Order: sequence, then structure tokens, then C-alpha cells
Amino acid sequence: MLSVSGLLAQAGNFRLGPLDLTVPAGQVMAVLGPSGAGKSVLLETIAGFRTARNGSVLLDGQNITALPPERRRIGVVFQHAALFPHLSVHDNVGFAPSLRRDRSGRKVDDLLDMFGIAHLAKRSPRSLSGGERQRVALARALAAQPAALLLDEPLSALDQPVREELRVVVRDALRELAVPAIHVTHDRDEALGIATDVTIIAAGTLRQTGAAGHVARHPTDATAARLLGWTALGPVDRDADGCHVGELRLNIAPDNATRTVHYRPEDVRIDADDQQAPALRARTRIRDVVPTLPLARVLLDTTPPITALVLHRDLDRLPPAGTEVTVTLPADSICAIPSSA
Repeated sequence: MLSVSGLLAQAGNFRLGPLDLTVPAGQVMAVLGPSGAGKSVLLETIAGFRTARNGSVLLDGQNITALPPERRRIGVVFQHAALFPHLSVHDNVGFAPSLRRDRSGRKVDDLLDMFGIAHLAKRSPRSLSGGERQRVALARALAAQPAALLLDEPLSALDQPVREELRVVVRDALRELAVPAIHVTHDRDEALGIATDVTIIAAGTLRQTGAAGHVARHPTDATAARLLGWTALGPVDRDADGCHVGELRLNIAPDNATRTVHYRPEDVRIDADDQQAPALRARTRIRDVVPTLPLARVLLDTTPPITALVLHRDLDRLPPAGTEVTVTLPADSICAIPSSA
């Protein structure tokens, strides 16, 4: 198990923490946050590249806070592969086994096969594509047999199709490695596709942490909601008839807290037959359709405005712009977050 307790780190004027995190063996924690949130500072401190100002880092119960990076048994994969340019692909992956005088070659060949790069074994890193280099970097990290693995946005510099392909490769490799892993990213699809747990960090503070599915459906503040794909609708007002946001009436339980409603655009339903009472129902018009990929955006003329994300194959079922439609949102696709959060 990898755990940090009361961890505090400094990078110039930027301060991270204090924060507590625990990653059990075989689990993957995705650390999600915007640029400048402190994600890389967190990994650098855990790996020993940056000295902690306070707190501790424990691996398998051993306090490794004061150990140099080479003695921590932690593998790190960076955004840019940082391969040894003078070594072939095979020798890059076999670098750590060679230091251990493990010359059987079997582990290296297995990793080359796992990452689909066996045919590149004799190639120089300079001749590889970005995706191929990252496959080599991941294989090299696993060949070192680390007790924990840290991944610092290893897919962010890749093209979208390559990134999506490697997302599956990374997920499967981490499951097979079965050590605690922390995967830093600013891509929520990547976080939810790879991780068992998700931690939200913003401005150097831990905003939320927990099981990936729970965090995705129950954000606790506006920052977490935005990072996880929720869209702010507006502040809740109350009157004798209940709660509303602008002209939109909401079927939610009112309380005295000042709250802002967020919704999931992909869950907006247009002219659907709802089996249960939705949290929001409104008659409005389609203002425009923007054919973005992979989901098209349907702009609705509500007050405040709502955007629906729909599959392209469903666009033919929608009436043309200007047509009046019924818009609904189910209860689990709306959250009312305290505005102070």
C-alpha cells in the first residue's frame, strides 16, 4: 500500500497540501485537476524528486520520506517518454533487469509483447512515433518491477485516437502489475477509464477523493463538478411553489443552504417518454445544433440555457431548429452544490 499523510510540498510560491491519500495494492488512483493544480508536484514529492516540507510517504508500511529516489522502489512514467536515445527499444526495456543481472530476457520479451512493440525491439527511440515511445516507456517502468508506479500525464501529448488506444493498454498493464498506482491526468475520460479511485486536486488542495463512480456522480464542489463533466445551470431560488433556476422549475427538495445547480449535458432528454417524474421538465425550442464530435451539441432556448449532448445517429430523430420540444432531466443527473464550495 502507498500512502501519504499530512504531505506538504512547496514549489516556489506554490504550496501543495497538506493532504492525505491511500492507494491499496492493485488499485489505481487517478489524480484529476486543471493545469497548475499541483498534480505533478504531488508525484515529484512521492517519488523523491522534491523534498516534502512536512508529512510522510509510506510504501508497504515503510517510511520512505527521507530516502533518495533510487531507493524508493517507485517507477515513474513522464508525459514525454525520456527514453535512453543510445539504446534500442529492447535494451531500454531491459535496462533495469540488466542492472539486476537478470539476463534471461523472458520478462523483457513478455513486456514487448504486452505493449505490442516486439516488432520494434531493434529500433532506436528516435525512429519511433509518440505513441510507440510511450509504450516503450511504460514497458521499461514495469520491467523494473516497482513496488508502486506513478504516471504523470503519459498520454496527454498523444493524438486522440492513439490516446484512446493506449488508455486500454495502460489499464490492462496496471491490473496485471497489481501494485498501487497513481495516474495524473486532466482528462476525465482517461481518469474514469483507467482508475478505481479518483482524487480531485485544485490550487494545491484536495477537493474530493473516493471510488471513481461515486465521485463522478456526486461532486462536492463546483471545481470537482466542472472537471467531471457537469455544467453549471445557476443558483437555486425558492418560492411558495418550490425551487427554480431562472424560469426552470425543479423537482428537488429545498433547504436553506445557498446552492448552485449543475447538470450532465449527456443526460438531457428531448421529447422522451419518461417513466418516472424527472427533476426538471420544460417546454422550449431547439435553438441550434452544433455537430461536434463525438457528441453533437443541441442548444436549447431555455432560461437559463441548457445544452444537450446527443449521439450523431440520434440527430435525424430530432425536429429542426425552432421546433418546440419537451426537455427533461432525471434526478440523478442534477446536483445542487453549496455555493460556498
